[in-house]
Amino acid sequence: MERSALRLVPRFNRLSTSLMFVFLIVLLIPLLATALYGQMFARDVLSRNAVERSLSQLSLQAESIVSSLRQAQGDALYLSSLRSLSNLNQQTEPDETERWRMETARDFLVFLSSRPMYRALRYLDETGMEVVAAQSDGRTASIVETLHNRSSTDYFHYTIQILPGGVYVSSFGYDDTGVEKAPLLTYAMRANDGGVVVIDLHAGWLLRNLPVSSGTDQWAIMDQNQDYLVYPDSFDPSQIAEDLSFMLTSESGTHETVDTVYVYTTIHPTVNLPDYAWVMYRITPKAVLYAELTQFYVAAGGFALVGIIVAIVLAYFMSHRLTKPLAHLEEMATAFGRDGILPELPEKLPRDEIGSLTRTFCDMAHELERQRRQEHRLIEQLINAQEEERKLIAYDLHDGLIQQMVGARLYLTNCRESCPIDAFNIQNGIQRGCDALTEAIVEGRRIIEGLRPAVLDDLGLIAAIEEVANTHAQLAGWELHMELQHLPNEPEKSVSVTLFRILQEALNNALKHAHARTMNIHLHNGNGIGIRIKDDGAGFDPATITNEGRGLGMKTMQERAALLGGICEIVSRPGHGTLINVWVPETVTQRGVRTPNVTWVLE
Repeated sequence: MERSALRLVPRFNRLSTSLMFVFLIVLLIPLLATALYGQMFARDVLSRNAVERSLSQLSLQAESIVSSLRQAQGDALYLSSLRSLSNLNQQTEPDETERWRMETARDFLVFLSSRPMYRALRYLDETGMEVVAAQSDGRTASIVETLHNRSSTDYFHYTIQILPGGVYVSSFGYDDTGVEKAPLLTYAMRANDGGVVVIDLHAGWLLRNLPVSSGTDQWAIMDQNQDYLVYPDSFDPSQIAEDLSFMLTSESGTHETVDTVYVYTTIHPTVNLPDYAWVMYRITPKAVLYAELTQFYVAAGGFALVGIIVAIVLAYFMSHRLTKPLAHLEEMATAFGRDGILPELPEKLPRDEIGSLTRTFCDMAHELERQRRQEHRLIEQLINAQEEERKLIAYDLHDGLIQQMVGARLYLTNCRESCPIDAFNIQNGIQRGCDALTEAIVEGRRIIEGLRPAVLDDLGLIAAIEEVANTHAQLAGWELHMELQHLPNEPEKSVSVTLFRILQEALNNALKHAHARTMNIHLHNGNGIGIRIKDDGAGFDPATITNEGRGLGMKTMQERAALLGGICEIVSRPGHGTLINVWVPETVTQRGVRTPNVTWVLE
């Protein structure tokens, strides 16, 4: 698992990935900066144009309404100057007054016929009493026979107080006397003779220039009493009343909410009342008003996506082209480090820093291989020298000290036999001396055999391991379990001697200190040769042994393995036995054999 993780991590740290990121940054920063600047500039321009266009359309509608009001004012002025109305005001005789009243009523009828947007025409005297009145339903006009006193109406109250020629425009209301309710606007003007000319104007006529189909837009005119004239009829301004208070504080402008845009302007229906104004506004969903902006976003997003894809492709090919020589260099380094394959200079070597690095690496690899071979020869010479020294010591011990000990035992035996029979104490002492010499001779011969095991030279590593294991098992009384894999070829002499000496040291330590009942020995032949030695003895704490300055045998085993590029790991706990794992390359002439990534567990 750890090796897999190590193989995955470099994918995110490769030079090609870094270069690709650098190229992407270099390519995308100008692209994104330009796109962001263009987006902000276009967004501002398009949104401003959309709002200005909507506000311009609103202003045109407002001008149309003002023009309609001026037409109504001109009509009121015309009606106040009718000859029949002037004669009516000059008569004092009832008969003449009635004649001119009817004449004025007929003039009103004719005028209503030409102005279908007017619902009623009235002329009131100074007391508010209707003098002449005519009405229309938009199709036919008629004279009002029953006249009423209008002195209590707001329009009469305000109009009678202004100067002749002054105009009053009422709030929006409804005429519910007809078949259908009609939004009305009362337009009153003070005549020169003191009377009041009143025109009931169909308020919907003010919005006659709006589109036939409102689409998603909503239009409204709001007076200062917050009475509304709306288009279309399904629009209910009370639902957005909380958003309209700002419109009464400025002449014109815009206001945006989460999903809608308000554009509004102010209309002054009459010049003689400068403080009296209407607010005309238009409500448009942002999705509709900024449709061009949305289209721009879609187009810009598409271009940006294409640009990013092109940038990624260019970055990939550029980084791949630049890192291809490095990848080849990495392959050569991996092959050299893992399999010992000496790198050769490529036929097409780049004439840059990477080419120089490749040439330097090849030279270094050949130099390392030369030094490694030299080091191998020195290691073999050292091990052979140690073994020769052991052989000489073994010969010296066998031919010198052992022979003298055998001779001493012979002399003692002869002396014991020549002593009188009644000299029991003397014979007993001589016997103990003979027994001690016999044990010393056996131990000396065992040491000589350990110094130079002949079976290692004669039969090989497997046989030597079996012999030394069986010998120690007999001496210690162990229950021995061995699992030794077959070796296709006998390892090099240095490898065989190192493994045997480590096993020998481990068994000697177990014999002296472990007090074990069972001993398990496993030899496995894979990517190198490994030996696993496990006992169920007393165990120990390796850290404590090291701190106390003991453990020379452990250090010797580890140094022997390290000398050949291998490992010797010792795992032990008091009361849980000892586990020793040894691994060395099968042959040190095979360059780059890696230590297996194994975690030893003491069961």
